[in-house]
Amino acid sequence: MRTKLFAGVAFAALVIPAAAMAQSTGTVDAEGEDIVVTGARGERSINGVQTPDTPKARAVITQELIERRAPGQTILDTINLVPGVSFTNSDPYGSSGGNLRIRGFSGDRVSLTFDGIPLNDSGNYSIYSNQQLDPELIEQVNVNFGATDVDSPTASASGGTVNYRSLEPRDELGAMAVFSHGTFDRNRAFVMLNTGTLTASGTKAWLSASKDTYDQFRGYGRIDKQQYNGKIYQPIGNNGDFVSLAAHYNQNRNSSYSNPTTANMRNVLGESVIPAAAAVSPDAPFKLDLSKGQYDTLFNDTSTSFLYSDVCERPAANGGPGRQDDTTGNCFNSRYTAINPSNTGNVRLNSRLTLNEKLTFTFDGAYSFTRANGGGSTVFAESDAAANGRNQYNQQFGRVGAGIAAGADLNGDGDLSDLVRVYWPSNTRTQRFTAIAGLRYDLDDNNLVRIAYTWDRARHRQTGEASRLTEAGQPFDVFSALDGEGDYAIVDAAGNVLNKRNRLSYAILHQVSGEYRGKFFDDRLNVALGVRAPFFRRNLSNYCYTIPGNSSDAYCTSQSPESVAANPNTAGFGAPYEHRIKKYDALLPNVGLTYELVNNLSVFASYSKGFSVPKTDNLYSYDDVTIRPADEVQPERTDSFDLGLRYNSGIIQAQVAGWYVYYKNRIISSIQELEGGGTISIDRNVGAVKSGGVDASFGIRPTRFLSLYAFGSYIDSELQDNAINPISGAVIAATEGKFTVETPKWQYGGRIQAEGGPVSVGVEAKHTGDRWVTDVNDLKVAGYTLVNLDARLDLGFAGLERTFFQFNATNLLKERYFGNLSTQTAFSNNPRLNFGAPRTFIGSIHFEF
Repeated sequence: MRTKLFAGVAFAALVIPAAAMAQSTGTVDAEGEDIVVTGARGERSINGVQTPDTPKARAVITQELIERRAPGQTILDTINLVPGVSFTNSDPYGSSGGNLRIRGFSGDRVSLTFDGIPLNDSGNYSIYSNQQLDPELIEQVNVNFGATDVDSPTASASGGTVNYRSLEPRDELGAMAVFSHGTFDRNRAFVMLNTGTLTASGTKAWLSASKDTYDQFRGYGRIDKQQYNGKIYQPIGNNGDFVSLAAHYNQNRNSSYSNPTTANMRNVLGESVIPAAAAVSPDAPFKLDLSKGQYDTLFNDTSTSFLYSDVCERPAANGGPGRQDDTTGNCFNSRYTAINPSNTGNVRLNSRLTLNEKLTFTFDGAYSFTRANGGGSTVFAESDAAANGRNQYNQQFGRVGAGIAAGADLNGDGDLSDLVRVYWPSNTRTQRFTAIAGLRYDLDDNNLVRIAYTWDRARHRQTGEASRLTEAGQPFDVFSALDGEGDYAIVDAAGNVLNKRNRLSYAILHQVSGEYRGKFFDDRLNVALGVRAPFFRRNLSNYCYTIPGNSSDAYCTSQSPESVAANPNTAGFGAPYEHRIKKYDALLPNVGLTYELVNNLSVFASYSKGFSVPKTDNLYSYDDVTIRPADEVQPERTDSFDLGLRYNSGIIQAQVAGWYVYYKNRIISSIQELEGGGTISIDRNVGAVKSGGVDASFGIRPTRFLSLYAFGSYIDSELQDNAINPISGAVIAATEGKFTVETPKWQYGGRIQAEGGPVSVGVEAKHTGDRWVTDVNDLKVAGYTLVNLDARLDLGFAGLERTFFQFNATNLLKERYFGNLSTQTAFSNNPRLNFGAPRTFIGSIHFEF
């Protein structure tokens, strides 16, 4: 059954399929009946937040709330109002990235999908929050806690899933335009055209485009983002069958923010405020809780110690024969190379076809691509004899001379005496194909079974070509000299481009899954039983020498193997290889149920087993031949349990849930011995983590003019073991009994929205508690509270239907806080902390017809 709900908001006429609660079409179809029951019991949402009565622990946010947020904001910031979710945004508008945690699990352990296709990076499983779909196009987003759907195409979901779906085209011809202007010279334009029904068979489509630019809130950089989307939808018959084809393209040209380390803070504020490393230990931890004055002193510091410079003067750019030009002290922190360019896109096919009255077939397919890097520069010596000096690239050795010469003239001034700064990014290009095919069989009105096959194949190409900089220190091409092409590539004496890495990975998933859903006792009891069996394969080719413990750089050289082996600095590096295979598999059951105790009140319970395989990128820190760790990292595994109560009526939606996760083989990066002696920095398992907590939410709409929503969560998450050296048995990091990093023990907040005539106002607040920065818990940062406001004036009274002014204010009370945390093992590792975005105002005009 397919139920549609008309959203009574200014972005009206959006048709929201009520069954669209999960990531793939097959899961949407299987859950449709459960969602209909939920809708029949009461209001679908309060303040745009839903607590669907499904067997799994889940929260849903609809377009009703999404559109009240700051226009262009990343959808991951919106789910920050869900209990158990912690998202820290890198800027007030969402186009500079951010960091997600769910119940203590980091974003690379959470599966993110868009219309059923995976969005996590295939190499490091990271989530890039600034590359998500324009919020005007998202009909809803849902969060699954600790469990995936049985057909989910993910390699990393021990911490749950976040799924969002694009809206369906409207039946009527129409258009929308939104223009926003805000603090930091922010200007954003969004336009959308709905074609309406084009044919007698119901074909309809929409197209959209957006452009967003603004200055950084601190520093000299600028953010520039553009996005293009389209979707065509063809209904088939009148029973919910359809075929949909959609496309998405996103382009970011971002400057990176520069933020202080604890050592930077100490240099500015003194040891009386930030103690020396020797004065801090797990037994005497330090809590960073700055006063307003201290925070402002740091924030307003314009020295180049931790602020990217707006000036770059390169003496080597104008050198001459016989003159040594040295750029080691110039442009090392230039904003021109501290950039994060990305081009991403996908094409998505979703479909449903009824084969007979009992059998339904669903298919989702996608092609997606990525081109991105994180910028950066380094200094090469033109002469190999001068390599690896202070403030130079520390893995040069004999690369430049290539084993056939003393060096190479990198800046073209006719000598080999210079130290030349070059653009040196880590480029990633990914092409990914995904397919999810499912069959659902209705045994009767109350029982169904379904099976699914999931295939996901990502070709992950990673290089790090060097290229020239302009005299002003800017790259000629933000993607450098891909594949050694272009007029600005930096080449060695043999004529080959200098490269920091050159590798090709195939991340492949084959998965079979099955599920049973049944209703009993007059639909009071709903049961879901599922199992998925993923088979992961990693095909790894490294065309450079492996540097022990280094997964980001490699020794790429034109030298002969004999020349590499003759140099004591490089003799221990692992030789290039092709088609090194790693395999992982698991059997992952899950079970869930809901039982209606009395009208509107139900109990729910679920159990699921999760699985996250080692990151593909990190497998390149060793080669299994020359460099072989004594204890290879194992996949992470979780057992997640939820038990709770839900209440849904026409006025109130409430939920409280207790949960527990037993988390095996947690992976952290640490120093590990090699079998033949020496050490490397590598991912390794640190044993178990036990996590538990309580999530609660309460929404009430006592009148049509007022709605309130409140939420809170408590988390207790502790590592059970120390990180141990597998050879000596010595403790590498004293993590036993320590709390999980970057995880607030307490979070709580709420939202109130009032409407009166053409005016509506919403105010929301969230408190994020103290968070540990280090694995050994010797440094934590103080909690903070953010308050946001949104206000709208509907111009319908002036004859302008579906047109309104909207005002948004984020961080209304000017809270000083640190958002993203670059966690480390200990305080002595000098962690970096990101400044939180200051108070920001945005005004928007929204036209629709």
